[in-house]
Amino acid sequence: MPDTPAAHLVPDAPASALPPLLVEPPWVRRPPRDEPLTIKGLKAPQEPTVVVWAPGEREEWLDEPYQSLDRLPDDTAWSDLAASFAPVSGSDFENDPRLQAEHLGLLMQAPEEYGQAILARFDFHYHSGSKAWLHPLVARHELAALALAKSLAERDGAAAGGLVPFRDAAVIQIMVGIGADGSHLPMLRAWLDRHGLAAVPALVPIAFGRSAPKRKGAEVALRHLVERHGHAAVTEAARCHGDEAADAVAELRIDPLDVYPWPPSWSEAALDPAELPQILLRGRDRALPASATRHFITMLTFTRGGAFYPGVATVTELCDPDSLTEFVWALFKAHRGYPLWAADWMAHALKHLGDEQTVRRLTSVINRWSKADVWRNKGWNALEVHTSVGTDVALRFLHQISQKAADRKRIRPQAEALLNKIAKERGLTSEQLADRLVPDFGLDAEGGMTLDYGPRSFRVGFDEQLKPYVIDDTGKLRKSLPKPGAKDDPELAPAAYQRFTTLKKDVRTIAADQIARLEAAMVTGRRWTPGDFRAFLVDHPLMWHIARRLVWTADDRPFRIAEDRTFAGVDDQGFDPSPTARIGLPHPYHLGDTVKAWSDVLADYEILQPFPQLGREVHPLTEEERGGHRLGRFEGVTVPIGRVLKLTRLGWERGAPEDNGVATLISRPVGTCWAVVQLDPGIPVGAVDAFPEQRIKDVGVYAAPYWRRSKNSPVLGTLDPVTASELIAELTELTRD
Repeated sequence: MPDTPAAHLVPDAPASALPPLLVEPPWVRRPPRDEPLTIKGLKAPQEPTVVVWAPGEREEWLDEPYQSLDRLPDDTAWSDLAASFAPVSGSDFENDPRLQAEHLGLLMQAPEEYGQAILARFDFHYHSGSKAWLHPLVARHELAALALAKSLAERDGAAAGGLVPFRDAAVIQIMVGIGADGSHLPMLRAWLDRHGLAAVPALVPIAFGRSAPKRKGAEVALRHLVERHGHAAVTEAARCHGDEAADAVAELRIDPLDVYPWPPSWSEAALDPAELPQILLRGRDRALPASATRHFITMLTFTRGGAFYPGVATVTELCDPDSLTEFVWALFKAHRGYPLWAADWMAHALKHLGDEQTVRRLTSVINRWSKADVWRNKGWNALEVHTSVGTDVALRFLHQISQKAADRKRIRPQAEALLNKIAKERGLTSEQLADRLVPDFGLDAEGGMTLDYGPRSFRVGFDEQLKPYVIDDTGKLRKSLPKPGAKDDPELAPAAYQRFTTLKKDVRTIAADQIARLEAAMVTGRRWTPGDFRAFLVDHPLMWHIARRLVWTADDRPFRIAEDRTFAGVDDQGFDPSPTARIGLPHPYHLGDTVKAWSDVLADYEILQPFPQLGREVHPLTEEERGGHRLGRFEGVTVPIGRVLKLTRLGWERGAPEDNGVATLISRPVGTCWAVVQLDPGIPVGAVDAFPEQRIKDVGVYAAPYWRRSKNSPVLGTLDPVTASELIAELTELTRD
């Protein structure tokens, strides 16, 4: 039942106050379907395949990451590799990343004749990851890759995007096929927008032929072209088949309200509107009756190809926006365990009728999703709710998912990919976007907040961990804000207390992330322009509390941020970075002998750092280690399984289980290389604590992931010293006594 008590329900609006669409929609009064018009003897024109690229599109496709596989070395002997390569069984290829890497190297890196020879004789369709390679393959090989693109699209409509540049009779058959059920309408529309009226001669024989599914897709395509180019232009393009065909095209129904899938994808009997919040009309003094609410849900289920049924617009114009938002969230929440969410229509409703509160709620749900939940609930669609709402608040929650979601393999990378896409659209890096998403929480220019209780007031500040503290008007430090008392203003005091409660909660949700983000910036060597440094760190009312407790460098000259937001060197003399300076957080490795002096300065000012910077240990490689690939100092040590698993919080991942169901490796990228730890007896799938102790057999750093490592690769010496130091620090913690 909705939270609103029955006595407080808003009266239903009378039928006379509602549009006919909500009283008797077309699907209720739908007449029996007429026999479809067929025209005998129509044949698609036989024309050569045409390739049409949008400006810059081919270059973009070539740049797309085609698989999470390392590129083969540029000096690979391509002719020898091609001579040794032979088709293998699907299961062998699927499970052998080495074969996949060699195969892809021949296709994308070798001289084109090697790739085209493979495309001419190799059957790709069995490999589930093939569509991830499709765009760069098509961009590089064009017509030579067409057979592959067709094969993949026929088996998986999601891969049909690879056919967008191509036009011929066979491609058109595939495109109308995927458009018939509406599940891949954006691809069909993209293809139609690319090829326009030139597609009409091949569409007409399908639209008035005998194949019902493809006829439906062709009708959808012709309607889209009518919307884009007008009835007259499409009709004239069809006249190559004669006047009868042209007249038939002219008579196609194009009223948007008469075009909907049938039957609906849900049963009205499955849901009682009385269990959901009322949908209020604008003015909030009347509500949709139950029958109209059912019709509205039916309209939502008609969503196809990323577009609402047009009647939804009628409802959104009629009804209160906040009421619709609450209704759609309740619909999602009530049926989270039912496969409504797996339908695109539910995701689309949340995307376009949700708000920042929806995003906040949904983030909490997504962060708890298991791997199975992500698969069942279409995690990518869920994340697009954040990008559709599009505000900085929504993007902050998307960033939170990229850092905190329980599912590390799918949801986190998907959220990160969306953020990277948004950053690119704004002309920013992902780190620059993250800078811009840090809220100020209404803090004043000094980075605090004054809370007024009437006869008394309190000042809120923040420590090095962004934990708020309170100072009363006598200057006394308090652990927290006191509750309003009898002498306090009855309106000001409760409002101030609630504001502080909300502030604590909101800051707590981002504090650890912001501290970790700056610590990562120190390790990776990120740099800021003076303008961005000033705007997003020095003058930002929240980030200022972290930034002023760290040592910075401008073109390798160390400085700190003084209490008045000016800059000072280790001798407390003023310092002004040049307008072209690159400002960063130095690792103690880079500060060298000045670490002690800077530590004394911060101690004199009683400044505590938010994370170990000056007090961070530096772990250099030995000369022997620099000349090889192994970190033998850690080998042979036995460690608790809990410490091994703790490494996953730092970016390490367990390797794939072997035939006995035990993963014997844990690895992570370090710079452009990979660190790999071999474990004995290993970690069983589904029983991680079965072996409470693990012996470290081997620790190595390789130029490629472990499945292609070379025992003779002397890559440790090529690591950045900070990267090497941080890796050794993690392994030191793993093996400590």
